[in-house]
Amino acid sequence: MEFEKEIWDLKEEVAELKADVCNLNGWQKTQNGALLRVDAKVDQLKMWIMGVLATVIASIFISLVK
Repeated sequence: MEFEKEIWDLKEEVAELKADVCNLNGWQKTQNGALLRVDAKVDQLKMWIMGVLATVIASIFISLVK
């Protein structure tokens, strides 16, 4: 009788763990999507900064040539 209760408890624990893993997988997919969006924004910001830097360097060079 006690073994049956232990087996039943283990089945419940396994079911809870499966549900937790499923929830974590969903959360991970959401986080991966958010990280991809952040990565794209960082790349755009990097390109913008490089463009501004190139403009400043060109401006300084032109000022020195004059």
